[in-house]
Amino acid sequence: MLSASFKLLLFHLYASCCLLSYSVVAGATALPFSFNFDFSDRSSYRSADLQFEGDAVQHGELVDRTCHSMAQPFKNCTGRMSYRYPVPFYDTTTGEVASFTTRFTFAIKAGKVRGDGMAFFLTGYPSRLPLTSRGSDLGIHGGEPGANRFVAVEFDTYGNTFDPCHTHDHIAIDIDTAMDSFNATCLPRLSLEGSMTASISFNSSTNMLLASLHLHDNPSRGSYQVSMHLPDPVMSLLPPELAVGFSADAGSSFEYHQILSWSFDSTLATRTSGTSHSLPTTIT
Repeated sequence: MLSASFKLLLFHLYASCCLLSYSVVAGATALPFSFNFDFSDRSSYRSADLQFEGDAVQHGELVDRTCHSMAQPFKNCTGRMSYRYPVPFYDTTTGEVASFTTRFTFAIKAGKVRGDGMAFFLTGYPSRLPLTSRGSDLGIHGGEPGANRFVAVEFDTYGNTFDPCHTHDHIAIDIDTAMDSFNATCLPRLSLEGSMTASISFNSSTNMLLASLHLHDNPSRGSYQVSMHLPDPVMSLLPPELAVGFSADAGSSFEYHQILSWSFDSTLATRTSGTSHSLPTTIT
């Protein structure tokens, strides 16, 4: 017969094994979500982890979202580049909402007449480039407010009648429509020309969405910001899994919209027990 002390030892060993197994499983199924694309280094990422639509194409050390050559018929050039897999926004079981930061370097180069600009968007997964999108929609939606749920930060280069800035150039936060921005920051004319870096962060504790822009080719103009407290609860704005990426539209003009690098970091774990593509190789 086993002694009481030996039974106690076996119990402790069993409990320790269970705790270790739980820790391993928890660690395997809940990982910080992030990805990084440096388009100057083809060996550092997989193109298969990106989705290209419309006129978007990868070539050389960058990605063009609109027609990349004057030799192309450039009227109504529009395109999207997005992460191919769903990005978790909130956990329907625990109610946890992600905080995230995304950073990207990009360039806008226009012809004699400027196009409409580009945007970083978050919308329900999966998402496709709307067939009815026109210039001022920036490739995000089809022109009907409320038809699609999305949150976007736009980098607008064209002054439409509904735009808030007489200088044309502005950055703004859009919810469900690009034709009625909630908050906007007006920039000096032709600021959105050349190379620049943007950082966009969302704090789930405060519901603050903040976008910062640094102009590499116009450093004397400093940096610009636009921010907004998103409506509470933010879960009413977007579904639990998101498509994230960039869209652009040149309208009836010619305008490059090029992405040189892109990173995304989120506090909300992604789980391996979901879809088979939850943890592609670009997540670190």
